[in-house]
This record gives sequence, C-alpha cells and structure tokens, in this order.
Amino acid sequence: MTTPSREAAGCNSKGRAMKLAMNTVTLRPAPFVGKLGLIAEAGFSGVGLWMADVQAYLREPGAIPIRELLDRHGLTCVEMHSFHEWTYRSGLEREAVLDEVNQFLEKFKELDLDCPVVAVAPYEMEGDIDTAARDLRDLCTIAQRYGARLMFESVCWSKQFGHLAPSWELVRRANCTNGGLLIDTFHLVKSGDPIDDLREIPPEKVFLVHVSDAKPLSMDFMAQSRRFRFLPGSGEAPLRQMLANLREAGYDGFYCLEIFNKEYWRGDLRQLAIASRKALADLCV
Repeated sequence: MTTPSREAAGCNSKGRAMKLAMNTVTLRPAPFVGKLGLIAEAGFSGVGLWMADVQAYLREPGAIPIRELLDRHGLTCVEMHSFHEWTYRSGLEREAVLDEVNQFLEKFKELDLDCPVVAVAPYEMEGDIDTAARDLRDLCTIAQRYGARLMFESVCWSKQFGHLAPSWELVRRANCTNGGLLIDTFHLVKSGDPIDDLREIPPEKVFLVHVSDAKPLSMDFMAQSRRFRFLPGSGEAPLRQMLANLREAGYDGFYCLEIFNKEYWRGDLRQLAIASRKALADLCV
C-alpha cells in the first residue's frame, strides 16, 4: 500500500494530521447532497454548512436528516451560519433579535448537530464595547440552553470590529465558556492586522479558522469578499505563516476553506474540491 505524503495527508510540522474542512458555499452551484459527496471524496473530514443550502435541502420531498447524511459521508459539521446585526439594539428591536436567535437555535437543535454557530460582526453600527459584550453574552446564554457554541467573526469592513484586537477584546469581555472566535484569513489580511497577533489568542478560544487567499484588487472589501476569494497559494495572503502562528499558539481545530468566486463555480466542481484540498494541505509543509 502506498503511504500518503505529508502534503497529501495534511500533516503539520510536528507530524500531526491537520483537520481540514470545506464550507458548502465553496461549491455553490452543486445540489446540497452532491456538495457533501464532493467534499468527502476530495478528502476533507469536516464541512461548514451554509444556512441557505440547508434550508433549500430540507424543503425537498423525502429529505434525509442532515446528521444522517453527514455520517454517511464521514463528515464532521464544523460551523453553521449565522446571526447578523444582533448588537446595539434596544426595546422592541432587541426583543425581536433575541426571539430570532431563539427560533434559529430551536431549528438548529432539531438538526442534531454539534458545531458552533456564527455571530457576524456588526457592519455599520458602533457603540460601547461593554454593551456589545453584554449582547454577545446574551446570545451565548441563549445558545447554551440549546447546547450550542457561538463564535464571533470579525469582518474587515466592520466599523468597530474590523480588526482582530477589538474582536478578541469583545469575546474576552463577554467571558462565556461557549463563546469564542472564528478567525478568517481573508478578513485578517485585508484588515492589515499583524499576523503575529494570532499567537496572542488563547487557542481554546479559537473555535474555527476560515482559509482563503486574497489579491490586491481596486474594489471595496465587501465586494472582494463575496466575489473574489481565491484558492490558497494564488494570492497575497501569508497563509503559511498565519497557520504556523496558530499552530504554535496551540490551535489544533479545523481549518475550513471558504471561497466565494464565480469563476471557480463555472468550472468543474469536482476538480475544484480536489484542488482545494491539496492547496489547503500544502500550507502545512
């Protein structure tokens, strides 16, 4: 029997296997069940579930339970999206947000999945960080009732939380055992944050790492994020050093490829899945 190379196996510098995942949005045109098959066939062991994919699949007649599908393919769920614009609300607006969170988590519980859900940084709203920490704490408290973990994702165009330092400070102040960070390499490189800062985050508070590459394009960050993310190794992001810093800090969780790119979607999705797995595994060499 041929022994896989370290590149193929996705081993880190200490010889331990890296845990590699792909978010289903990376293969957007494929049907949901087809995406899971392609992701597993390419050699990923984890999958991130895009909520729109899940909702569309569950409307299909005779849909098999998601947990059963994942078990068939040997895939671990690593994330499910997401809550937006959930902070700095008051009165009836705040009640509506918390009710929406409860409804989402009720549906999430019915799926019988053990993976973190995502609270995305507010885009335009700004305020006192202690208020934001209270709001995040309230979300984590609700999530705890459903046995769920919650991770805060900083986005580079967020007015207040577009950088790693305030995002980590928010999670630190919220101080919830089921609350942590989702670190996204695209947002990190576009924010211009020093990548050595990754070593300062306690590894147990990093719940997931999104990986994609980026290029210096003359358009706003949101447009780039939603249309022009690239396979690892084909852009400007110092991905190898980013992942090395995370591993040196003690992070041993999943690295999840999440790419929005219409050009990729027009091609052979099976080849995209295979190329994605190889590109992600190559970062550890």
